[in-house]
Amino acid sequence: MQAPFEEDRTWQSATARLSNESEMQRPIVSSRARPMCGKGKFSKCAIRILERTGQISATIAWSDATSCCYGEQTWRRCIARKAGVCALSGQTIATGDAVYRPRRGRPAPRNVEAMILATVMDATPVEETV
Repeated sequence: MQAPFEEDRTWQSATARLSNESEMQRPIVSSRARPMCGKGKFSKCAIRILERTGQISATIAWSDATSCCYGEQTWRRCIARKAGVCALSGQTIATGDAVYRPRRGRPAPRNVEAMILATVMDATPVEETV
């Protein structure tokens, strides 16, 4: 005879994982995806650098299960107008630092506030096309 739901540990474990009580933070398993290291607004995203166009722009794949997913998004190099956190490394960004940001459009992308330090972007290898 099977135990009632209240006493079934498997059922309790499954419901706890689905509720907010037990938020699970599993690492992204794909070797091609780069999880964000920051503790900020975009800390649960996966970022892949797909292509660089000279020193002023890059094409990035951005995936955030809670807000948006962009398979190919153009990011432009600019100067940070406010302090923040690098989406790729988790490093602090100061006002005036060289950063990459998503290109604005209509409607504005959901990750419009995200920034990647230019030094981190330049040091990160471009993903190879498979």
